[in-house]
Amino acid sequence: MKTTLTRLVLFSICVWSCQQLSGMAATTGGFFVAANGDDSNSGTAERPFATLAQARDAARASTGGKTIWLRGGDYTLLQTLDLTAADSGLTIRSVDGEKVRLSGGRALSAKDFRAVTNEATLARIAPEAKGKILELDLAALGVVHRKACPDLFNDNGGTVELFVGGRRMPLSRYPNEGYMTMKRVLFNGGGQSEKGRWGDKNLKQSANGPGVFEYRDDRHSRWVEAAKRGEVWLKGYWRCVWQNEAVRVGEIDPAKRTVTLAKAVPGGIGSKYFRPEGDGKEKYWLLNLLEEVDRPGEWCVDFHSGKLFFFPPADWDKSEILLTDNDAPVIRIANATNIVLRGLTVEGSLDHGILLQGGASNLIAGCTVQNVARYGAKIDGGSHHIVQSCDIHDTGAGGVWLGGGDEKSSPRIPAGHRVENCHIHHFGRIELVYAPGIDSGFTGGGGGGHHAAVGMDIEHNLIHDGPHAGVLYGSWDSTFAYNEVSEYCQLSNDMGAFYCYDRFEQSGNHKLFYNFIHDTPQGDGIYFDCDHRDCQVFGNIAYLCSTGKWGTAFLYKTGSEAQNPQPIACSNNIAIRAACGFNFITPRPSHIANNAAVSCEKNYAWQEVKDGKLIRGDASLAAGTNMTYAADPGFVSEKDLNFAFRRDTKLFKDLPGFREIPFDKIGLYVDEYRRRLPTPAEAGRARPANSCEGAASEVLDRE
Repeated sequence: MKTTLTRLVLFSICVWSCQQLSGMAATTGGFFVAANGDDSNSGTAERPFATLAQARDAARASTGGKTIWLRGGDYTLLQTLDLTAADSGLTIRSVDGEKVRLSGGRALSAKDFRAVTNEATLARIAPEAKGKILELDLAALGVVHRKACPDLFNDNGGTVELFVGGRRMPLSRYPNEGYMTMKRVLFNGGGQSEKGRWGDKNLKQSANGPGVFEYRDDRHSRWVEAAKRGEVWLKGYWRCVWQNEAVRVGEIDPAKRTVTLAKAVPGGIGSKYFRPEGDGKEKYWLLNLLEEVDRPGEWCVDFHSGKLFFFPPADWDKSEILLTDNDAPVIRIANATNIVLRGLTVEGSLDHGILLQGGASNLIAGCTVQNVARYGAKIDGGSHHIVQSCDIHDTGAGGVWLGGGDEKSSPRIPAGHRVENCHIHHFGRIELVYAPGIDSGFTGGGGGGHHAAVGMDIEHNLIHDGPHAGVLYGSWDSTFAYNEVSEYCQLSNDMGAFYCYDRFEQSGNHKLFYNFIHDTPQGDGIYFDCDHRDCQVFGNIAYLCSTGKWGTAFLYKTGSEAQNPQPIACSNNIAIRAACGFNFITPRPSHIANNAAVSCEKNYAWQEVKDGKLIRGDASLAAGTNMTYAADPGFVSEKDLNFAFRRDTKLFKDLPGFREIPFDKIGLYVDEYRRRLPTPAEAGRARPANSCEGAASEVLDRE
């Protein structure tokens, strides 16, 4: 598939125009920084500074140029680079053609690691790993984040991260691949305590307290002593696949084959649909234990000794080794205007890569953000900030987080932030649920969440390879257009490429048009899990490749329809190879017309909201014609993921009101910040449909 669109984006803020100068020819009045510079220098091209902080301070004091030019090289930022209102108008950018990397990671060498000699420690190492594991004394290095994780957490637990050759090394895990499952819940700890239909409010609830379950895997008996020392954490989908916590184990009883957790999991343990004992399919795994460091790349932190134990991969001593111990953003911009970050690679933080708070009209362009523990970029408040043509990948949480605007004013005041032409992929590497490629107005977890995100514009992005959501949204007045989203829901189901769970009184008026969703068998396409007040869905293509239980291309659930009837505006959309093409729950009249379901197992599902009740509906709920096709009605090439239509396609005759979807304009394009498009392999297209082992589970409340 081609996603080429050779156009340049013109910004309305004139200061940006004069700052987007290229090469070395337009550097008069600016300051230079080089890896071999010296902060006692004057900051010229010939005598550059060594640090960004020195250049920033010089620019603040200068009445001349407000550009900092970074020569190619690696720059260590163990403390956050803070930019404030005093830095307004400043541009920080790489010299054209030179790669600049700003890292918050601490550089290590192979010599920092030592052989394990302590006999008690050696006794804990797996037989297959003996003689292969090395130790790193974190306390001796002054590493801060070496203390025990909390009893309950859903991120990295506040510990360090380790990277070799730019790759995140995996925290020790059992099993190495896949999951264990609980055999039976003995005490669910705060959930439904008697059998009955899920959601029945008349059923008794158990007392709150740590859950207890019977295990299947004999490996648990190996962890008894470690559990007594408080060193065993299990991470799991304890009650549903959209809730994922790590929780410390209080006790393992091999005689009874039971695990008692040290802290209650919110909502209790065991599938919420099969209380009180669960369904025996709840998935979990062990993490960060020396006994399970048994394959190259794995590591753990032993909190009692303050040491990190590592099973090095091949040739690791010839690669760069970084330890992340900084729990603040690499770059923070607060209450500033017209700052530009251009052409920088930002990495190495236990927090966000770039945090932008307040202010107005700041631009992050042509940057790469990678290997951070939270979001690549978080924009919290302010107005008219732009993330343009950036690559964001291998983040612990999501890609870009957006918040701002005033929901309560009349009329509402938009923040007007924009994310455009960004390639966001392989996100959610630590936080496995509700950490999407882009978050615009969703805070929380199962059952919905909300933060103010008014008037955001998310266009022409390529988003792929995530464990859960593609894009989460809520609040008001945002546009999602020309985006390509694929290979999301790699671990959890009941989630969409575009997913909203927000309430009638605090959300609505979103526009979703000309988005291409594909190759996600466990996921849904555009999914309204609650209300969809005044939302418009037009011209989207969802090619899910799903069968059986999972995968509705366009899904509208009940929300508060009975109390707040919300007509649906869904037209000109195409569902292809989905378990269900369109699922509508709607009052009359709704604007449902000119849609097509192609090669779907079930094409349309209808329910009507009438007099505050849900009743079975049919196609008479539609405002016009909607077509069903058993085979390709005339795409250019389904095999090549080109869903533009041939001129002779049957659909144009069947649906005279159908407006042609500008398929060639969907996705990334070349501009002054993105000089080339990713290859099909880089874009996540040159591979078969998702075949990973996910954690999909029964979902009994789909309507």
